[in-house]
This record gives sequence, structure tokens and C-alpha cells, in this order.
Amino acid sequence: MLSGRGGSPGTTSVGRSNPGSIPTPSGSKPPGSDPTAASFPVVNSCNPNSVPTAIPVKVDAVGVSSVALHVPILMYHRIVPPADAGNSLKGLVVPPETFAAQMNALAAAGWHTITMATLANDLEAGVKPSAKTFVVTIDDGWDDGYTYALPILQQHGFVATYFVIAGRIDAPGFLTSAHIQALVAAGDEIGDHTMTHFDLANGSTSVRQFQVDAAAARIAQVTGHWPESLAYPFGGENAQAVAAVAGCGELRTAVIESAPAPTPQTPIGRQSTGTGSKPALDLAPHPTATPAPTPTPVPSETWANRFTLQRIRVSPDTTPADLLGEFARYLRAG
Repeated sequence: MLSGRGGSPGTTSVGRSNPGSIPTPSGSKPPGSDPTAASFPVVNSCNPNSVPTAIPVKVDAVGVSSVALHVPILMYHRIVPPADAGNSLKGLVVPPETFAAQMNALAAAGWHTITMATLANDLEAGVKPSAKTFVVTIDDGWDDGYTYALPILQQHGFVATYFVIAGRIDAPGFLTSAHIQALVAAGDEIGDHTMTHFDLANGSTSVRQFQVDAAAARIAQVTGHWPESLAYPFGGENAQAVAAVAGCGELRTAVIESAPAPTPQTPIGRQSTGTGSKPALDLAPHPTATPAPTPTPVPSETWANRFTLQRIRVSPDTTPADLLGEFARYLRAG
């Protein structure tokens, strides 16, 4: 979901001076040293030949894998001090200190990260990743993903998949082309979040195709690599949306959204229906003393469901203990 979509990105204040406890990005070029995304032509195609300077996705599959994985996929939107989050929805704004505490706890417990692209490789090859593997995803492409999230991830050698709105690259408050190139150089993945944050469950076939393909091509132009993963804006996933994603041959996985805000009545580990046809897990803490219901089954990732993979929604109130408890369910599921 695009946080703060009702306001102008240009009026959104984004923190650029990190607190003393939060490190700064390392090994990156200064923003402004590269061409902007708008300097490239709009290419409405997922054919690798349409952006010949970009590296196409390498597919080595020799058959359809039947492996079922249980890899937790975390979903974030903004990692920024609430005072600097402008009009973004409060439930989507995770303070850097909270994000750092969550990552510290997971690292201390022996967890490590892979990207969605690596998860796709494992699914395609039928390979089970090592125990305690998880994925961090960050939606919408706000620039705090670089200024705040990246240094925290780098402290632990973690990587993330950043789903960017391709038409907003270099817009005020969003990741610049230089930021994105620095993320790629750091081992992070840049994924497709459509050209304008369009709900792929709506619109005509040609509009859906443009939103997916033009965004993929723009990311290829900026990064030099075709994207391999997509996140559905607004949880807009249905048969038509999946067909639009599958129609871009470079994309190999897609993840769904979750509810737009915490639901206090939803216990930890229960599903939140959101606006998509498939629920994501809601980890907002809920102190009510009602009897605990039976937890929902742990989602699995398979090659067959690779375009509708579920994520764990992380709120600003999600504690490290909440995450560790949910991750333990994934471990028990195998």
C-alpha cells in the first residue's frame, strides 16, 4: 500500500539526519551523480531486448519443482521517525529504533536474510534454504529505505527486496536513481510495484500490462538488471492481476499486501483479510484477554503459488518477541 497517497510526495518530510544510534549507509555513491530515471524513454515491454543494456533474468529450470518452503517474508513500508513521516498512515510507519530492535533480535537468534530473487531460485530449483532464513520486503520506494533501513540491515549483513513505484523514482521523498544503484551494489533487490501504484485487480488488460511491463523496464534502465519480483499495490490480486504479472517473463515471484491498518481484535498469528483475495499475517500485538483461537496455518511458498506469496505484516507495535514467536511457527512447519 502506498502510505500517504492522498498527499503530495513533495510535501512529505523525510528524515535525513540519522539518530546517533542508527548507522549511516556505507559504500555508496553520493546521490545526484547518476542520470535520473526520467532521462530514459518509457518502454512498454518486458522483452529483455527492449532494454539491451540490462542483464536479463537467468532461468535454469528443467522442470516444475514441487518443493514447499516455509520462509517468513516480512512486509514493511516506511522506516522513519513518525515526526518525519508526513501524512503516511501511522500503522505503516515503523520507527528506526523499532526496526533496529527487530533486526537485532532476529540476528541474535541466528536468522539470516535472502532476497525474493534468491527465494525464486530456490523454489525453481527445488532447493530448501538453510534453516532460519527470512526475507525483508519494503514497499513503495520511500527514501527512508536508504537513509534509515539500509544501515540497520548492513549492521547484520542483511539484505532486502525493495518494491519501488517506478514512476516515482527520483521524486521528492522517494528513492533516487543513485540510491537504487547503491542498494543493488549492497546486494539488495529492486522489485516492481507498478508504474504509478496501480491496483492491478482493476483496469483493462492493456493498462495492467503497461503498469507491470513499463515499471519493469524502467527498473532495468536504472539498475542494469531486470526485476524478478513484484508486489501488488493495494492488495489488488485476482486472476487478471496474476495474469498481468505472469505475462512479464522476467518476473518470477509476486507478493500480496495485507490490511491497511492494525486490527486490535485480531490476535497474533491470525490472518487479516485486507483488500486482496488472499490474507497476510497480522503481527500487531493485541492485549485483550479473550480465549486464543487456533492459529492459522503457516503459509508455504511453492512454484505453483509463486505469484501469490503471503507476507507477515509488521506494524510499529510489533515487538521482537512477536516476530520470534511467529518465526518459531515457521521453523516448526519445516
